[in-house]
Amino acid sequence: MIINKTNIEEVFRNIRATFNAALEATETQYGRFTTTINTAQITEAMDWVGSLPNWRKWVGDKVVNALAGFTYSLTCEPYESTIGVKKRDLEADRLGIYRTKATGQGELAAYFPDELAGAALNEAFTGLCFDGKPFFATDHPTTGKNGKAATYSNKGTVVLSAATQAAAIASLGAGLKALRTMKNDQGRPVRVRNIVLLVPPALEDIAMVLAMNDRLEDGKPNPYKGRITVVMWEELTSETAWYLLGEAGGMRALVLLQRQAPTTAQVTDPNDSHVVMTGEFLFSIEADAVVGYSFPQLAWASTGAG
Repeated sequence: MIINKTNIEEVFRNIRATFNAALEATETQYGRFTTTINTAQITEAMDWVGSLPNWRKWVGDKVVNALAGFTYSLTCEPYESTIGVKKRDLEADRLGIYRTKATGQGELAAYFPDELAGAALNEAFTGLCFDGKPFFATDHPTTGKNGKAATYSNKGTVVLSAATQAAAIASLGAGLKALRTMKNDQGRPVRVRNIVLLVPPALEDIAMVLAMNDRLEDGKPNPYKGRITVVMWEELTSETAWYLLGEAGGMRALVLLQRQAPTTAQVTDPNDSHVVMTGEFLFSIEADAVVGYSFPQLAWASTGAG
């Protein structure tokens, strides 16, 4: 290939097309339990997180629901991944290797939110949410229906099990019951829906038995067949922890605060100083985002420690 601006731009058009095809074709999981919020800010105050909506009887003037008295903010972080396209490779028409690299970059861009959401969930037993407690905790503060201070739990330690009907009820059943009976800060049902059972590869077989088998390992009927959607996620690092995640009030358990979705940048001018000095053109992807936690009432998880 003759190295000139026209030919290089054509090469990069093909690289972008390959990148975009891979980006579109890659299946991700974060959207099942993450709400995406676009922002122009580097740091976004999330003080609106903390109060799910409520009805009240309209007597006298309307009462504006005030923001909860918590301080919680998320700060976006910049990320990049760059590949060099060597001038010598283009001169030798070695274009195939860059189609492969562009495919990899497209997949990497698609998985970017998955990586952030996975990191947030892996840290959720210690990572703090809006109320100053770990997202999964046994003592989240709230207000009971009688107006008095109270606490609630969205954390367990039970091992996920399909060994017996009793073990299934004590693990998956207990988690589902806890999540479906969650109350907001006025003591009203949260009504969590579209619940997924999120598990690491080590627990996939057990989760699938619970979701699909007519009978459990003790021969007794499986009360959870067809009642739960299983998602196996390689992003999870614990081999024992398992998660029940749902949505309510227009929100899911995690929040992707996105200042810039993955986009491409490139250096294609043969006279650019970097190209002149290094003999390589550049194809880069950039993003600016963070994942944090929304309402703890939208999730329940067990460490699986027993």
